[in-house]
Amino acid sequence: MIEPPDYPGKYIRHNARMAAAGVRVRLGGHPKLRKQARAAMKALGGGLGYAALIEPQWIETTQVNIGIRDFPSSINGYKIAHLTDMHYNIAAGKNFLQRVVKKTNALDADMVALTGDFIGSDPRKLDRCMAVLSDLRAPDGCWVVRGNHDHHTTVEHMRAACREAGFHFIENTHVIMKPTRRHNHRHPFVERDDEASFAIAGVGDLWEGDCRPGLALQGLEDGKTPVVMLSHNPHVLDLLLPHQRVDLVLSGHTHGGQVRPLGRHFRILCDGSTKYVSGIVENNETRVYISRGVGTSAFRLRWNCRPEIALIQLHRAGGTSTASSTDGFSG
Repeated sequence: MIEPPDYPGKYIRHNARMAAAGVRVRLGGHPKLRKQARAAMKALGGGLGYAALIEPQWIETTQVNIGIRDFPSSINGYKIAHLTDMHYNIAAGKNFLQRVVKKTNALDADMVALTGDFIGSDPRKLDRCMAVLSDLRAPDGCWVVRGNHDHHTTVEHMRAACREAGFHFIENTHVIMKPTRRHNHRHPFVERDDEASFAIAGVGDLWEGDCRPGLALQGLEDGKTPVVMLSHNPHVLDLLLPHQRVDLVLSGHTHGGQVRPLGRHFRILCDGSTKYVSGIVENNETRVYISRGVGTSAFRLRWNCRPEIALIQLHRAGGTSTASSTDGFSG
């Protein structure tokens, strides 16, 4: 009989060793069981390798068509490239983000929306992340709001990093966007409208910041101006009042669940939400598009939930809002 050694926790370790020895004996006497165990271990190892090394690098571009009431016909097809949850780290570092920037610029969007979580927990990585993202190009600029992880640094640091990158930081306020380019070349009978515009609003983070949609929409109370709101957390929809017009919210935060076996998400990985996970969600007259994001959390795996660049196309209402993948293994 094997006597358990004399050290703290000796019985736990002793029992574990004896159990492991028993498993080895049972497998050793059954070739079929040995073969099945090897296959299971290979499948597990291959699955973990895929989730850790392949899918987090396999970028998908999603095209999203959104119909908006009273959207100016002369700028039908206005394109917004939406990036979120970069989480600059060893898995989503310089080389990976350079690929994201290249693919985003190739979409030829009118503006870029960056909806937060540029870093994980290290504030020193904000400048490195912004240095790579500064190569993003769009005629109407790049617009930024903060996510909960960005509160590991100060708002002054964020403002300075945005200025250095040439980005516009927009928190609890809005601007009237008068597009640089016109999209009526597809419909030459549409009269050119030099006053065609819509509002871009941004709010602080719902968890860590000062999220004030009422302040962001101040001056838009008449409800005549189409509004696109940038919010890291999609739950901002639950703060909107019935009289506040917001046509579309662009969000991230959930990473789409990040690990989704059989297409199902774990609530613990989605901020406990079952409603706001990914894709288009409607709430009264407001739609939110929740991107799966670019990077990963500290849990650096993705399964059935590829990193995403979303291309949002805005149209005058008249059809159904849709989202479709336009990408494969490229990039």
